[in-house]
This record gives sequence, C-alpha cells and structure tokens, in this order.
Amino acid sequence: MAQFSAEVGYFLNLLTDHSKTFFCSQGGSALAGYETVNWGDKLLFDCSTLESRDHFVYGGAVTLELETYLADRVVLLFIGRERIFSGSDMGQFHSQFGIAYGYD
Repeated sequence: MAQFSAEVGYFLNLLTDHSKTFFCSQGGSALAGYETVNWGDKLLFDCSTLESRDHFVYGGAVTLELETYLADRVVLLFIGRERIFSGSDMGQFHSQFGIAYGYD
C-alpha cells in the first residue's frame, strides 16, 4: 500500500520553558490524497487476487510534537501522529511515530 497525501493544519504551542530550549506543541490538520494498493495490479505473485482498489482518500490528523534544543543550532524532535482516513480500504486509523535530529 502507498499513500500520497497533502496536509494543511495548525500547531499550537502548549508548553515551553523560560529559556526557550524545550517546546511541546499540538497540531491538527486536514488531509487529502490518493491511495494505491500493489500499484494498481490486482494479481499477486502467488496468483491471488486483490479486492482493494486505488482511490482518493481524505481525513484529518492529530499531532503531538516535543522539541528540544541540545545546543544553539542542534535540535531533537519526537513526533507522534494519528491519521484518520475516510475512503481507505486498508483501515481508517494510521499511527506514525518519529525521531528527528537536525543542525544548522
């Protein structure tokens, strides 16, 4: 399964410390996109047939993000997101978790 989607949303800062080195943000977004199962091929390698079809999907997402600066130009992110899709054959809820490290 592959999903290609675009999101538009807003993040709100929930918590920060006085030195501005730690941030906790929550966001919400609307999303729309396209979902394909086995790139449109109905026949699998073992001659089984897929009943799922390719189609457009839409929904929303709720995100919680923790961000901390380890140095002046070094940041560490922890991200958790729950995406809710309508119109998907592969399930309505998709959880995503991520860790990112960046520097300037």
